[in-house]
Amino acid sequence: MKLKFLAAFGLAATLYSCDDTTTGVGEFVADADEITASAQTFEATTRTLKYTDLNEEGVFSRTSNAYLGKFTDPDFGTYTTDFITQINCTEQFEFPETMQDIVATTLELSYSSFFGDSLAPMRVRVDMLNREIDDNGEDLGLYYTSYNPEDFYDKNGEALAEQDYAVRNNSWTDEQIDSIKSANGYYPPLIIDLDKSSKEKGKETFSEFLKRKYIEDKNNFKDSYSFIHNVLPGFYVHNTSGEGSILYIGAIWLRMKVSYLVESSSGKVDSLAYTSIPFAATNEVYMSTRLSNSADALNRLKAETHNTYLKTPAGLCTEVKLPLKEMYEALGNDTLNSVSMSFTKYKNISETSQNSLYKMGTPQNLLLIRKNEVKDFFEQKQNYDSKTTFLGTYNSTTNSYSFSQVNRLISQIFSDMRTKEEPAEGWDAYNAMVLIPVKTETDSQGNTIGLSHDLEVNSARLVGGEEGEKISMEVIYTRPKFNK
Repeated sequence: MKLKFLAAFGLAATLYSCDDTTTGVGEFVADADEITASAQTFEATTRTLKYTDLNEEGVFSRTSNAYLGKFTDPDFGTYTTDFITQINCTEQFEFPETMQDIVATTLELSYSSFFGDSLAPMRVRVDMLNREIDDNGEDLGLYYTSYNPEDFYDKNGEALAEQDYAVRNNSWTDEQIDSIKSANGYYPPLIIDLDKSSKEKGKETFSEFLKRKYIEDKNNFKDSYSFIHNVLPGFYVHNTSGEGSILYIGAIWLRMKVSYLVESSSGKVDSLAYTSIPFAATNEVYMSTRLSNSADALNRLKAETHNTYLKTPAGLCTEVKLPLKEMYEALGNDTLNSVSMSFTKYKNISETSQNSLYKMGTPQNLLLIRKNEVKDFFEQKQNYDSKTTFLGTYNSTTNSYSFSQVNRLISQIFSDMRTKEEPAEGWDAYNAMVLIPVKTETDSQGNTIGLSHDLEVNSARLVGGEEGEKISMEVIYTRPKFNK
């Protein structure tokens, strides 16, 4: 192998480890004497977008978690969140044959984490839906964060339950809370009494309602469809007062305390016993979170031009406009071995603000995707492929997010530029990318098997902006001698 060939590829190896599945355009000449490897830098431009700039419906929130609360940040404004959930009923469910009564029914919200003030006084309200929601997968609008809950419940009707709470339940000691949290990953749950309000008003309680529906027809409880259509369409859970905390809810239970008769020492079935019967909110039934952010605050941050922002949930993301036309003119007939880019994070705005008492987290994973493909990506539950969609993880050492295989996408775009008509808005605008914070779902081996929008309270301020520092794109390419 000739020294010229080694020197050329030595340069490439020094600058960047090339993609082992490199795609290219034009002919690649195998003769080492005819190949040169080079590096070139281009500049991408970034700006802040609101999520509603991508889709006026907000973000697609089909997850197994729910969020509840209200928090006002001096920089990002007020954020509120609540949710609708249905309750699953197991197949062919039956209460004990000798059931005497449903003594009490509660709705339990188990949260693994929270944001804000653990002692902030809050009030939660639970309303029963006035119509069922058939989640057959056709109405994807049900899962967007801007859905209107008034389509499913009577806002002027009486609440099923209302209850005051704080994240830190003072009926538990710190030692007890730590023990519960270490045992199952959750804090002591927020337990909402669904009978108290109607009992105080002398009306049929929720427990009595459930018992009556069961006595009317046991088939009302034979499966989730029957239960949802004939007994309980679902709950709308929301705050009516207070602010300062957001619960990250990972498990929801409808728990019934039931009394029934068992055989006593006399041999007769006359001894009263009690059992707890839980129904869960599961992936087989509908659940969706509604989110609302302060428009004025987001518009103010979006207007900044010397940096960009990421704000979750459903707040701000960053658009990345690649210099595709310039790159194509320079490298359109070359093989792109690697294209890498990095986005540096400033200190969080909440870390530097004198007014922020609670520091937001940093988004840990960013999806880099073409702006016009965001809607389909999340609705169709796609995973990143490192070909047209890319995942970058926050590196606390370099304080940045890096993407190293963008050559695969750009090579594909170059092919389109060669064979297709230029879009009306131009190649650069048509292929504009966005950085979106995401949560990853992994299998038992740690492989990423799915992505969803990050719905926790996180933020980042990035180097960039329309009038700020440009984002460097480091390109390593190989050029056959006849292309010089």
